[in-house]
Amino acid sequence: MENRKQSLKNEIYEMLYLVKTCITDFWFWLPILFMIFMYTQLIIFFYIHPLLLLVAPTLISLYALRQEKKRIKSKYNIEGGKVLSASDPAGTVPHSPDSKFNLEQAVEDYVGYLNRKKDKKDSS
Repeated sequence: MENRKQSLKNEIYEMLYLVKTCITDFWFWLPILFMIFMYTQLIIFFYIHPLLLLVAPTLISLYALRQEKKRIKSKYNIEGGKVLSASDPAGTVPHSPDSKFNLEQAVEDYVGYLNRKKDKKDSS
């Protein structure tokens, strides 16, 4: 009886050793991985539009850039961006939208400057 138990135990160990050897061998997994690859290719071929493979990474990249910009704005507390109006002269750099340009005040300042310049010219 003891001998029979020992032989059964040895046979189980041998089977487990054989299973371990097969599973850890590269050549055991090669056909399985190849079939997974082939089925994946068939699924992509029949169920995914080819343009999606070109457009999806672009859309994901643009979304990531947009989220990164939002994150940076919230991190550094940046309110709004710079704008360039259609009425701005050519060559004007973008400016903050919160800087209000008061035309009447600018004209008054310019007239005052011209008057001071005229007075300076008359006094010399």
